Amino acid sequence: MIKGFRFKKNERGYSDKAFAFMRKTIIPTTKYLFNPRITNPENMPLTGPCFIYGNHSNYFDPFLINVGLTREPTAGVMTRDQFYKMLPRIFMDSIGIVPTSKYVPEPGIVRSVLKMIDQRRMIVIFPEGGRRWDGRAKPLIETTLKLFWKMKIPVHPVQLHGSYLCWPRWADKYRRGSMELRFLDPIHASDFKDYETFSSHCRDLIDFDEYNPPAEAFPVSCSKPASGIQRLLYRCPDTGDSGAVYSPDGEYVYSRSSAMRYRMDVASRLIDRSGGSHSIIDLFDRINELPMEYIKDDLILEKTGSQLYKIDKEHQLVNLDRALVELRSDRLEISSGSAKHRLTLEDIRALSIEQNHKLTVTTPDTTFQMNLEGKCVLQWQIYINRLKAGEKPVKNL
Repeated sequence: MIKGFRFKKNERGYSDKAFAFMRKTIIPTTKYLFNPRITNPENMPLTGPCFIYGNHSNYFDPFLINVGLTREPTAGVMTRDQFYKMLPRIFMDSIGIVPTSKYVPEPGIVRSVLKMIDQRRMIVIFPEGGRRWDGRAKPLIETTLKLFWKMKIPVHPVQLHGSYLCWPRWADKYRRGSMELRFLDPIHASDFKDYETFSSHCRDLIDFDEYNPPAEAFPVSCSKPASGIQRLLYRCPDTGDSGAVYSPDGEYVYSRSSAMRYRMDVASRLIDRSGGSHSIIDLFDRINELPMEYIKDDLILEKTGSQLYKIDKEHQLVNLDRALVELRSDRLEISSGSAKHRLTLEDIRALSIEQNHKLTVTTPDTTFQMNLEGKCVLQWQIYINRLKAGEKPVKNL
């Protein structure tokens, strides 16, 4: 019975009971974890129709935006992967959140947004399409900006300062601190001469480096700040060995293949033996500048025993089997029992990362999702994109 359960919604498209429950549970939790401070509250919308958008680095960003919106909840879109779980699906649906696939156009989403506008909803959309890995701005999805432009309703930008440092996407532990929610002046498409000027302005407002937020938004404590660092630093920056970086205690960061040794502070800075501070972003960039390297023959990356899923035409997640996943110089190979799938680089239309360990690959014919737990899924995404851009791997460094 509970599997198909849905809250009864009002004419505005949300459940009053679910909204009241979430205000008493999730919002106090959000306040406790991140101690948010709202600046420019006069720019906060009280009701819709309108869009709200901002930078996105933290699982809690949608709830942080709702901290001061006490009269009604926001609607919006959320990655479909969250809707495969029963309780998130029930509560997200109850306040008018609809599922979407990252980076893949879905006509039904536009119809859902038009319905939200008719219901006078405040609609939260993160146009980067996913959380930032390194705190730097990602390219904005063009179709989202065009939606902002064409709907001709107010667009409210909000800058979330401290979102990345308070809980980096790669990290296991959050950092205690005080985030700033800076609501900026609303944007009206009619004030701009053309779409290009409008979209450029929207980009500029959230194009800032979250690794260096205002001083008040720096975290102040964390028990194990380095725990999870291997998800970002997927190779040794000195030797290029994949999977060499690790943190045995959540504080110190080492490499299995070099003498690298740092202590990580609560602001995700790396402190060397002499007390000098180093940026993890600089190390990340060094790693990304290293050539891709074959591990044998034309094999670049592999994962054995990967749980394989297929997303069917009804957008349901279908569990297939365990699989061997191999990235080669011209294709992605998936071998599951007697079934073998060869996805050429040209056929791969979209890539997205879910929950930090699942890679979703979309081709013209199908969408697969692979659980790469134990491997760095970010490395797989980066390598596939580099191969698609024409880069050639090397035999050895």
